Order: sequence, then C-alpha cells, then structure tokens
Amino acid sequence: MKATYFISAILVTLLFATTGCKKWLDVSPKTEIREQILFSDEQGFKDAMIGTYTLMGGASTYGTNLTMGVLDGMGQRYNTVSATTHAYYYPARYDYTNTASKNYINAIWGGLYTAVANVNNILLQADAKKQVFRGNNYNQVKGEALALRAFLHFDLLRLYGVAPVVDPNRKAIPYVTSFGVKVYPLLTVNEVIDSCLKDLSTAEQLLSSDKTVRLDYVNDPFLSYTRNHMNYWAVKGLQARIYLYRGDKTNALAAALEVINNQATYFPFVNSTAVTASTNRDRTFSTEHLFALHVFKLKDITDALTKTSVVNGVPTLAHTTATIQSVYEFSSGGSSDLRYANLFTPYTTSSSCNKYWQDDVVSEQYKGNVPLIRLSEVFYIAAEAAATPADGVNYLNAVRVKRGLVALASTISDAVLQTEILKEYKKEFYAEGQLFYYFKRRNAARVDGITVNMTDATYTFPLPEDEIEFGQRF
Repeated sequence: MKATYFISAILVTLLFATTGCKKWLDVSPKTEIREQILFSDEQGFKDAMIGTYTLMGGASTYGTNLTMGVLDGMGQRYNTVSATTHAYYYPARYDYTNTASKNYINAIWGGLYTAVANVNNILLQADAKKQVFRGNNYNQVKGEALALRAFLHFDLLRLYGVAPVVDPNRKAIPYVTSFGVKVYPLLTVNEVIDSCLKDLSTAEQLLSSDKTVRLDYVNDPFLSYTRNHMNYWAVKGLQARIYLYRGDKTNALAAALEVINNQATYFPFVNSTAVTASTNRDRTFSTEHLFALHVFKLKDITDALTKTSVVNGVPTLAHTTATIQSVYEFSSGGSSDLRYANLFTPYTTSSSCNKYWQDDVVSEQYKGNVPLIRLSEVFYIAAEAAATPADGVNYLNAVRVKRGLVALASTISDAVLQTEILKEYKKEFYAEGQLFYYFKRRNAARVDGITVNMTDATYTFPLPEDEIEFGQRF
C-alpha cells in the first residue's frame, strides 16, 4: 500500500451547536483544515478522532457497503438482489470482474485505508505533541487510534485475504503504520493478525484506566456517548473476534469472558419494553453495543433502501416473508423472538429489516447508531470456543432467553451446538454485514441461500487494479 495513494485524509473540524443536539457525531464534516492548526491543541486531536469516526460512517464503508449493503448482499440476506439491474447483483454472486463489483471493491479499499491514514496521522502528531494533552486524554486518543487501526486492518484482511483456516501464510494486505510516502509490503494472513493484536494489546493498556460506558452527554463531548468510541470493551470484543478467526479458541474465550463477566454492569441486555416503545424504540439494542458508529443521515440511507424506494410492493433490500419466518423458526417457537416480532416490516409478500429506521427516535442515545461489535457476538464466540458443548450451550442460551426463545438442552451434541450458533448469526446480524464473515471464517462450501460453490476466489476480494499497479503487486 502506498501510504499517499488513497490518503486525501479528511481531518475535519466539527462544529457544535450551542443549543439542541450535543451528540458529538451527530454533525456533518464542515471543512478540511490545515494540519498544523488542527493539531495545535488537545481539542484538535479530539476533532480529528471524531472526523475519523464520521468518515468511517460513509456509504463506501460502514454507512452502507460493509453493513446493510454489499456485505449483507454477499451473505444472501435479500432475495431482491436477483435482478441483474440490482446494485448488489454481481457482488452477491461473487462475480468480482464486473464493473459494479470493482467499483465497490475500490471504494471499500480506499475508504478503509483513508481512515487508516487518518489514525496514523493522529498517532504521529500525538506522540510529537504529547505536552498539549491534559489528564488521561493522551492515553484516550492514542488508545482509540491504535484500536481503530487494528479494527480497520482486520476488516481489510477479512475482505482481501484468505481465511486462516485456508492458508495463514498466504500474502494478504499491507499493514500501514505510518503517515507519508511509503510502499508497504503485503503481509501474510498471520502477520496481519499479529499486527492487529499488537496494536490492540497497547490500546488495551492505554484505555484500561477508563472503562466507564457513558450513555449521554457530559461536559466534554469527546468523553460522551462512549459506545461510539473504540473503548476498552470494544477492544476486548475485537480481540475475541480476531482470535476466533485465527482459530485460537483459548484466547478467544478469555477475551470474551472479560466482557461477559462485566456484562451486567456495562452492557445490560435489551428488554421488550425498550424494543416495543412507541417513542425511542431501541431497534438496534443499543445497550448491548460494545462499539457502534453514529452514521450521519442514517434515516435517508435506510429509507431509500428499505422503505421509500418500494417498487411493486418490494423494497430495494428485502426478503420474502416466508424466508424471514424460516430464519426465525416461526412455526417452532420463533414467533416470540424479539427480533422477528419487531425488526421487520412486511410489504405484500416481502419483508424488509427496519433495524435502522429513525421515525420514532428522539433521544440522542438511539439516533443514527450502526453496531459494529455487539454483546451477542461475544456470547456466540464464547459458545463456539467453550471447552465442552454443555458450556457452549450455556453461553448461547444467555442470548436466546433474552431474545424471547426457550433455552436449548444442555445435553445437545457439539454438532447441534454449531448448527444453533449459525442460526443465531442469521437471526442476530441482519443489516450488519457479519454473516458473510462467519461463512468465510469456517470456509463453508456454500453460503446459505445460494447454490454457488465457494472457493478462495469467491470468498476473497481481489486487490484493486490501481493498488496492484502503484504498489507493484505483480
């Protein structure tokens, strides 16, 4: 990766209104400003971090493509992509040679590495100007930046590198750690994972002095709404995710358990009252977010994809109601599932996911949130990594019961447990882009919902053509 290639790093200043909304990500980028001005004081570093989170919420990455859009299309979450004119038709068939697919591949690569460039610049400037920080803020800014660098590179690896179970020593992507003109070599899958874990280890130490989860505005906007930061608990959740991806179940379980053992204090399970409320319906189960982005204009994005663009009674992103009922096992007790009952809206014979609808949202706690690491995944990781099926089913049941389902028997076999874990991934992560990664991690022969035989080529995005040329990846 040539560090300047996709780096038109948008280091933005965010203007806060003196009245009304004070959620620090509930604003749009206003202007590009000169680096020496931005990093002249502590506030500039905070603004730069906020700008990076805002950038990540763009449509090319987590605002659409890597959550409800391209990645969920590839996870076969929608039957509406069956028309060749649909925006996600070709990536949903793992045809990466089509121009539409190439455009997505380029945009995702560019968007993620631009965010990497931002955090690298923040890290460079923070170490050079440590004296401008007060209290614990240097540790906070540096810890978040390192954690974000790991988060971004890991998703790049999941997209552009083969799964470790296939070949951990195959070349994958560059791990970019500086800001400037430099061509970084392609690292192997294992080397990228090692680099992610190294950054997370340092971030964990830096962020460990403040584990508080703040749900509202405090006197410092940067320390408010900490679910929208790469906080200490998000670091532990990401460690669990990465270790399981590598196949290291021992360390995956250890990281997951640190979250699980503190869940009641910091991440209470959502309840039916919050999910069914007439105002501020908690459709994303926000109390369970370890890390969520605040996506600017999320209402416009989701209305266009799941509501206002309805043609002949079918939204742009939808599945048949019969398929939704099958996923949630409607006929065998799933009708009581909070997710089935509250997160889908029917249109004639189809249903679309309303997880991100904003119509009844007033409180800043619920506005614009797109979860990237959530509590339930940590329990699923623990279930898969547990020493025995009996232990695993206990972790899985912790989520199932809170979703309104009956507990599974503790005597089920490991094979049944793995089947039930997959069912939970299908139920839990609609519009979040995580299901495709599940199938890739396990190198499944097929992704449920399509007859394509999966291979390294179908599971892995090719490097963008410009990266091959400018990075001399021949």
